[in-house]
Amino acid sequence: MEELVKIFHIDWKLLIAQIVNFAIVAWVLYRFALKPLMKILEKRNVEIDRSLDNAKQIETNLMMSQEEKNNLIVAAKKEANNIIEASRADGARQAQELLNKAKSEVSAVVQTAKQQIAEEKEKMLAESRKEIGDLVITVTEKVLRGTLNKEVDKNLIAKSLTDLDQ
Repeated sequence: MEELVKIFHIDWKLLIAQIVNFAIVAWVLYRFALKPLMKILEKRNVEIDRSLDNAKQIETNLMMSQEEKNNLIVAAKKEANNIIEASRADGARQAQELLNKAKSEVSAVVQTAKQQIAEEKEKMLAESRKEIGDLVITVTEKVLRGTLNKEVDKNLIAKSLTDLDQ
C-alpha cells in the first residue's frame, strides 16, 4: 500500500482534509440548495397534482353541463312541440266553432228568408185574389150590362169562382 501511496502520491492528511471539505460542501449544498429545491419541487408536484385533479373535475363538470344542456334542449323541444300541438288543437277547435257559428248564422238567414218569402207569397196571393175579385166584379158588371139573362150570369159567376179557387 505504501507503494500505491508513492505511485499515486496520496497524502493522507490532504485526503482527509479533502473528504472533510467535500462533506462540508455536500452538507451546505444539501442544506441550502438541495433541500429548498426539493421543497420547491414537492410544492410544484402537489400543485401539478391539484391542477390535474381540478382539470379532471372541470372536465367532469363540463361533461355534466353538456349533458344537462342537451337534456334542457330536449325538454325545450318537447315543450315547444306540446305548445305547437296545443295551438293546433286550439286552432282546429276555434275553426270548428267558427264553422258551426257560420252554419247557424246561415241557417238563421235561410230561415228568415224562407219566412219572408212565405209572407211575400201570402201577400201576393191575397193581392192577386183581390185583383181577381175586382176583375170578376168588373167583368160581371160589363156582362150584366150587356145581357140580363140570369142563367148566363150564374154560369159566368160559377166559372169565375172556380177559376178563383184554383
